[in-house]
Amino acid sequence: MGHEVEAAALAAGHSIAASFDVGHEATEEALQKSGANVAIDFSHPMAVETNVRLCANAGLNIVIGTTGWESSLKSVQRTVEENGIGCVVGSNFSIGVNLFLQIVREASRAVNAAGYDAYIVEAHHRAKKDFPSGTALRLSEAVLAGLTSKSRVAAELPRGEAIPPDTLLISSIRAGTITGTHTVGFESEDDSIELTHRAKSRRGFATGAIHAAEWIVGQKGFYRFEEHIAEILERT
Repeated sequence: MGHEVEAAALAAGHSIAASFDVGHEATEEALQKSGANVAIDFSHPMAVETNVRLCANAGLNIVIGTTGWESSLKSVQRTVEENGIGCVVGSNFSIGVNLFLQIVREASRAVNAAGYDAYIVEAHHRAKKDFPSGTALRLSEAVLAGLTSKSRVAAELPRGEAIPPDTLLISSIRAGTITGTHTVGFESEDDSIELTHRAKSRRGFATGAIHAAEWIVGQKGFYRFEEHIAEILERT
């Protein structure tokens, strides 16, 4: 993703002030000397809190595309707000995925009265370490917002037990080099409805992250990409 973000930034007319990786970790001093306007983090879940703290100390806004660190969300948000920097987080920076979230939310409301059941299936490359994906979790929120028959989410079930009627099941596939596919299905006794988003490459994630970086420059506060995508696209 680092190479994709760099390519997208250069294509948009920006320059790369500095880059950091394993063996060449970021420091507060290096961030300050870089002269960067914003940092973009596609690293590792265990590194997010440290990277945000470094950026906060350096007075540098940040865009976080790393997933799998949801347990640290409140801590990161507190660091951002206490230090007066700007931060955009996203489970998926693809513009298409965020439009897909809106479609799923509306579809869930539409099928609610008809008594449809629902499920989510997500597929990614075999090296992805977190499951279900952050995008699948956001999709589950969209389904629950419209489908009153579902009140909770499960990513796995005990062997030999059926899924409770009020539970929305997320199934995960990890195989090969799948970039990212998410399907939301609605089932009735008479028919099936499936909505699918399929990423063709990682470029879409990088492009969205650049849009977010352009938007967050000069701003303060903690923002979710999916909640502000209309503003971000309008400004950029």
